[in-house]
Amino acid sequence: MAVMLPLYASQSFPCVPVAARSLLWLALSLPLALPAVARQDPAEGACVEIPPQPQTESFRFEPSAAHQDFEQEIPAGSRIGSIRQQRFTVFDTDDPEEDKWLYRWANDFHSVTREWVIADHLLVEEGEEFNVARLRESERILRDLGFIYDAEVRPWRRCGDVVDIEVITRDIWTFTPMLSVGRSGGENKYAIGFRDANFLGTGKQIIIQHDSDEERSGNTVRYVDPALAGSRWRMRASMADNDDGYEHGLRLVRPFFSVYERWSAGLDLNRMKLEETRWFRGDEVAEFEHKTELVETFGGIASATGDHRRVGRWLFGYVYESNSFDFSDSDIPPLELPEDRDYSYPYISYESTADRFVELHNFNYLGRTEDVYVGERYSWVLGWSGKDLGASQDQLVLKGSYENTLLVDDYRLWQLDSTLEGFWGVDNERFENLWWTTQTSYLHKQSRQWAVFSRLRLDYTDGLTAERQLTLGGDNGLRGYELNYQVGDRSFVFNLEQRYYSDWHPFRLVQVGLAAFIDVGRAWFEGQDNGSNGGVLANAGIGIRLNSSRAEKGSVVHVDLAFPFMTDDDVSGSQILFTIRDSF
Repeated sequence: MAVMLPLYASQSFPCVPVAARSLLWLALSLPLALPAVARQDPAEGACVEIPPQPQTESFRFEPSAAHQDFEQEIPAGSRIGSIRQQRFTVFDTDDPEEDKWLYRWANDFHSVTREWVIADHLLVEEGEEFNVARLRESERILRDLGFIYDAEVRPWRRCGDVVDIEVITRDIWTFTPMLSVGRSGGENKYAIGFRDANFLGTGKQIIIQHDSDEERSGNTVRYVDPALAGSRWRMRASMADNDDGYEHGLRLVRPFFSVYERWSAGLDLNRMKLEETRWFRGDEVAEFEHKTELVETFGGIASATGDHRRVGRWLFGYVYESNSFDFSDSDIPPLELPEDRDYSYPYISYESTADRFVELHNFNYLGRTEDVYVGERYSWVLGWSGKDLGASQDQLVLKGSYENTLLVDDYRLWQLDSTLEGFWGVDNERFENLWWTTQTSYLHKQSRQWAVFSRLRLDYTDGLTAERQLTLGGDNGLRGYELNYQVGDRSFVFNLEQRYYSDWHPFRLVQVGLAAFIDVGRAWFEGQDNGSNGGVLANAGIGIRLNSSRAEKGSVVHVDLAFPFMTDDDVSGSQILFTIRDSF
């Protein structure tokens, strides 16, 4: 530089003394050498730029007060200039704890999500009006992708009324050689194969696996595209060949991608053959063959968002579903097969949702940002399945749901949701496959790491056909009892947990949590004897929760040891459960 400075100055300004030329060159170079905090650009006006956040802080998505204050100062009517991206891979090798050969190899092997994949899921574009709500919803959409650990969308520079945006994302490990085993309610299951939820960084999911559980074993091939050809359309194609049948499915849908989407449409095709099982006291008592064919098509429109961001959506569609039954090669055939039946109905649906989310940590997962819905939404569906349309009988189609948050603050979250679906026969004036579920849950954060969680679920059914059964056991609420232990047409189950979200992060790969729990519940038929041990059941136990910080967040490993209080000859003194669930 000491040699180049006089040379540059003498060539550029030959009539200026050397010392003056040096000072002039330094003055011209200074804006290029220092961070541009208030740089004058004749084309855009005065620019205000936030110094970049240190890379390790961005990798960990640590809050930046400078960026938050800057965002609040942007005046209404500003427009988006440019959108840049920071796409982090799985491990931060700038951190000495992660600068290891294994982590470097994992980064080299992993394909970082392509820039166009991120852009396809954003709700903001260059040239449009700046809207903070669209930034927040873009973050939620990115975090909802199975291959993104976390995401942040924020402004970083403003030149007059033009705002530049940056998008920060961090990948998770998506190529998974699949080798898993599980035990729930006295039954074992396993899966082998591989899956990649972000194949070569394209956002496409490929699954090839062989799995076996208490009901069947088979091979599955699945392809999922969350943005078909860069559009809002999503596709899911799957083929499964099982020892008791098959499943072939194709789903093509353009969902209401956000509260700003004005229309939706879709097509769903499915053919399936499987062996249905009837249960009692955890034992299989009957098995038979069930074939299903399904065709559904729909379209919908949405209203514009208002001041409170409540959106109404109307959907119109048509469903044809065929169900046929036959005896299988099972050693325990039923005394009588269910009747074959067909449904054929157009329907109209309405749903209303308020766009309200909060960001939580240590709720359903450990150490991750979670977008939890805390608004009110409801929906209903009315349809007519008639003989003139090809149905087995004239029936009114009924579906509905309601979800609301009753209380939310920094320490408490109380939620309620209820769903109802079924058919009402006009000729026989009876319900068919009516199922009503109501659930309420309450979480109280005692501190950053401790929380009490409780949940009460009520189920009521009427007119269930023989292939459907309401059961209660180790996989759905009573962890001290076998799978499908009690049966009935109604049930309740209450779960109480003391949770501990630890900071233990072994090998920078897995977050560890603990739980102590009590379960109380019962399934029964009103006015009928439900057999031995058919009353209220209860158990207590302890468990470990393992949540990978580098793989898909929806896979939380549960290892539970449960002890039943009400025992019988067919109930063991303890149950060990090894399951993979989508939450803590």
